[in-house]
Amino acid sequence: MEDFKHWTEVYQEGSWKLPFDHSANWSSDYNMLDVVKKAPNAMDNTIKKVEEIFGPRDWVLSTTEKSVIDSLHSYLEPFFKTTTNLCNCKLPTVGLVFFFMDHVFELIKLCQDSSHKEWLKNIASDMSETASKFISEAYSIYTFTAAILDPRIKGELIPETLNSASNLENARNHFVRDYSNAYQTVGNGHGAQDTTEEAGAFSFAEEIIRKRRRVSMTTAADELSQYLAEAPAPISTDALEWWRGHSSRYPRLSLMARDFLAIQGTSMDPEELFTSKGDNIHKQQYCLPLSSMQAIMCIKSWMQSGYHFNFQSTIIDFESLVKSATASGDTDDSSLLHN
Repeated sequence: MEDFKHWTEVYQEGSWKLPFDHSANWSSDYNMLDVVKKAPNAMDNTIKKVEEIFGPRDWVLSTTEKSVIDSLHSYLEPFFKTTTNLCNCKLPTVGLVFFFMDHVFELIKLCQDSSHKEWLKNIASDMSETASKFISEAYSIYTFTAAILDPRIKGELIPETLNSASNLENARNHFVRDYSNAYQTVGNGHGAQDTTEEAGAFSFAEEIIRKRRRVSMTTAADELSQYLAEAPAPISTDALEWWRGHSSRYPRLSLMARDFLAIQGTSMDPEELFTSKGDNIHKQQYCLPLSSMQAIMCIKSWMQSGYHFNFQSTIIDFESLVKSATASGDTDDSSLLHN
């Protein structure tokens, strides 16, 4: 590694993070291709130094091999950029993920249809099968709704396969059915009244509300129509902050957005999927049943509120338990209980 670092400085071939990630995933392969393409002199001289010590190894790449690597690097570069952008997103919403993935699918199809290299077309064909599986599993009315409620995406940037009139109609019906009445309850809710006269007054008010409910539902539907008619927000916008700032303008729709955008899309940082950590993570089961997720969320909320949990007069350190579960080595469980 020191030899490689030395030669990159000599040939001014960039600064590289050492040691290289050797995990068995495509991004690690891309990183190695990146080295071959951007630091060829440093790599060749490092190999020659190794051959001087251990004898000929025939590791120096031929011109033909470097040409193949250049082609594969060019093909994978947009995928690497997509991965990097997703990893750097503060809030990788469903809508934003679909936006990036739709771009990836277009690149795969373009290569599959127009590439003159048969080996590259075969790679694109295999990737196309994975893309089709992703679409069949991920595209639904619920993910469509979550996508259009991302103010950066709306209907304009949703994948064409998902952006159907029936999905929009189903989302509109769900909004009117479940959120127009919910907002009335929140906006018009009152505590128990002390006098019969006051109770009668609010009973009369509720009667008026029931008569006007159809009008209110129409107004609710107009919120969605108005929201979708406007241009998407800049891609750098914080989706949750946007809805906080527009809750008075879209009182009902903001409630629906809160519910859909608050759904946890993944139990780990995206970048962990594309590094050596991902090799260990894939061996573990991260799809929890609903009951377990509810329990975990409750415990997390209680801990943030300052609650402590005891087991036989000892305080349970949940944070250490989680770290122990994800660590590669075994941890003595007795150290996780503090007297």
